[in-house]
Amino acid sequence: MIKHYIWLFFAYFALCGTVSAELTPTQKNAKYTGIAIFQQSDWYASQPFLNIAAEAGDRDAQYFLGEAIRLSQRYITPDAKKWYEASAEQGFLYAMLRLSNKNDLCGSMGTCTDKNGVDWRERLLITAQERATKGDTEAMTVLYTAGQGLPWLEKAAAAGDSYAQQLLASAYKSGAGWFLIPGSKEKAIIKWFKASSEGGNPRGMFLYANYLYDHNGSKEEIAHWVKKSAEHSHIDAVGTYAYKISDPSNELGYPENLIKAYGLTLLLSKLEAGPAPEDAKRLLPELAKRMNSIEITKGIEFSEDWKRNHPPLSYFDPIYGY
Repeated sequence: MIKHYIWLFFAYFALCGTVSAELTPTQKNAKYTGIAIFQQSDWYASQPFLNIAAEAGDRDAQYFLGEAIRLSQRYITPDAKKWYEASAEQGFLYAMLRLSNKNDLCGSMGTCTDKNGVDWRERLLITAQERATKGDTEAMTVLYTAGQGLPWLEKAAAAGDSYAQQLLASAYKSGAGWFLIPGSKEKAIIKWFKASSEGGNPRGMFLYANYLYDHNGSKEEIAHWVKKSAEHSHIDAVGTYAYKISDPSNELGYPENLIKAYGLTLLLSKLEAGPAPEDAKRLLPELAKRMNSIEITKGIEFSEDWKRNHPPLSYFDPIYGY
């Protein structure tokens, strides 16, 4: 169990670069499990696990617990605020950022200061700028997210942060930045999506494949990154890959493999939140109609083997999400 969830935890640290508190093996397992379930959009079920590590003082678990409570209740409750503050007091920048967001509960209630009367936004900007000047790419990304300018994100991307690279490509795609030379915007988007993908970012891989698909990119390259993202357990990529390999005439050129398609779809069907499980439950019976009992059994075995040897399924949502 611990080994299974460590994979996602390492992926999480590759994205945000935080430092873990000293936890017992049981507390660590609860933390990994809670983050994994949170990244599957199951905000309710993640809370008991995250609470174990949060109570032990782990700032990452405290932040994600605050997020889980906020998302499940649709606003920052006093309990969520308590965990954000606990994480922020330990220097977690995204917790400070959430507390300083005027669109959340703290803005409407005028409670955007800590117990010592320090404004969270002021503390965030000072702390992040200090770290950014020392080369901390997470701090650079936070400064961009806090509205301090696109150059901060560009610096983080140029420094090799795959999470920042994906965010930068997405920002350019959404209209950020200035591009005077025709075609330079598209080249920049491709450059940073590709860099993020090659850096191991599962979300970057899937977004890159989608961008190439929408812009008549190489079929072989699209197929490569969809499969690669699926192998890193990105939920949307797993669903796309499973669907494509169930169709012998798929446009990406994947060979038909009903056993693998059934196994991956079965995995998705067992998720507890998000749109993926409902889509998978509708597709499973259709796949089963095209398979015999031996093939279905092999599909179930493939599903179990995949789960043992891959990271937990995840949407890989942004650290500072909606």
